[in-house]
Amino acid sequence: MSIIKISATKARNEFFSLLNQVAAGKQFIIKKDNEEIAVLSAKEKKIDWKKFRKAAEKARGILKGTDDYKVENNPLRRKGAADFLGKWDRGWNEEK
Repeated sequence: MSIIKISATKARNEFFSLLNQVAAGKQFIIKKDNEEIAVLSAKEKKIDWKKFRKAAEKARGILKGTDDYKVENNPLRRKGAADFLGKWDRGWNEEK
């Protein structure tokens, strides 16, 4: 996101053009008397929690029964891997 500083007069005269640029991802800092007064930026989109929950319920359990990741299949732990490789995840499955 690019930030552009403009004067209040220019912002007033080119308001609709600025709105189009904001929709395209730009952000404007509006200055009056060499002092930053306001920021013109896009509204943050809210998360649709109903759609999120529906998608999460559909995704639940998709990795069950698969061999996506097992410690013994880790290429960093295979014979011939450098000594320092694979040490970062040792002990993750151990309870302290």
